[in-house]
Amino acid sequence: MGISCQCQEETTIKRLLPLLILLLGAAVVWYLMSTRPEVKRHPKKHRAPVVEVVTLQPTDYRIRVASQGTVVPHTRTTLVAEVRGKVTKIADAFRAGGFFEAGEVLVTIDDRDYRHALTMAEAELAKAKVALDQERARAEQARIDWARLGGGEPASDLVLRKPQLASARAAVAAAEARLGQARLDLERTRLEAPYAGRVLEKQADIGQFVTPGTPLGTIYAIDYVEVELPLSERALAVLGPPLARPGQGAAGAGPTVWLKNAEASWRGRIVRTTGSIDTRTRQQSVVARVDHPYAGDGPPLQIGQFVTAEIEGESLDGVFVLPRAAIGPGNRITIVDDDGRLRRMTIEPLWEARDEVVVGRGLSPGLRLVTSPASFLPDGTMVEIRQPEAPS
Repeated sequence: MGISCQCQEETTIKRLLPLLILLLGAAVVWYLMSTRPEVKRHPKKHRAPVVEVVTLQPTDYRIRVASQGTVVPHTRTTLVAEVRGKVTKIADAFRAGGFFEAGEVLVTIDDRDYRHALTMAEAELAKAKVALDQERARAEQARIDWARLGGGEPASDLVLRKPQLASARAAVAAAEARLGQARLDLERTRLEAPYAGRVLEKQADIGQFVTPGTPLGTIYAIDYVEVELPLSERALAVLGPPLARPGQGAAGAGPTVWLKNAEASWRGRIVRTTGSIDTRTRQQSVVARVDHPYAGDGPPLQIGQFVTAEIEGESLDGVFVLPRAAIGPGNRITIVDDDGRLRRMTIEPLWEARDEVVVGRGLSPGLRLVTSPASFLPDGTMVEIRQPEAPS
């Protein structure tokens, strides 16, 4: 009997134990919930978008027109033989790339035959002059004889030996012409440089037999070089007065141009425009001239070299220069008004360069131009302006 009661008590305790655990857990949770610290909720603040701006101020702006071209000589000459013979001497400077002075003998042709011809021509002239003197004496004697024996009748030209005298004079003139030709042929055996320059190509050498018209080489002048720079009609209009009228084209007459490559730059002048407009590109070229391209300590401006050009055009006073990155489609810009809100407006460019746009009217000093991306923000958006960093 006692054992049965004890078993019933143990069974009752086992059944109530889970319930007691649940009640204890619920009490602990309730305690923790009731004693937790109260969380303060703060209202969420809306932050205005941040934009970068530049403050516009009027300034003076010099237009610079960009172009490119290849350096060419202003004078290029193909030297040819004018007499026949064997080349006997070549000047040291007569090599590709060699420099020479005006009047320097570049090529010499065997001149012995031409010296002999000159001696014979001199002898023929002397003989013709003697014959002319003799004929003059005969003509004078014939005049005297007719005056004494002619009985006052007029003498004929044949009696006075006028035809014979004219023939003797003609013989002298012909002999003088042959002498002049002999001297010229002898002179042509020495090919002299017509100007100071440089050899582009040599086509003859010692021992070669040449005839009149045989190419001997190609040379070019080095006192100055030229570059043709194609420009649009609008670019030509901002370079100042046109350079296509008679009397224009002297050095220094046109705007300044800077020619550049990866190593150096050279200053020149625009001296003229070309004679026609390219029918394919509808562009006309201006010609830049650079004096003494091989002078100075810097790299020379070589023939055939490709260069970029920057031509100084008109000066615009009191204009606004805007970064091209701030210009949207349709020449629209975004500014921040006095209330700190975005406002869009359309501009009318006076000139457009690669990285900047020049505006003459429609803007006022002090406008804050947005330079950071803001196309996704609608008009009237309140923005915050990022202050520029102080220089270090």
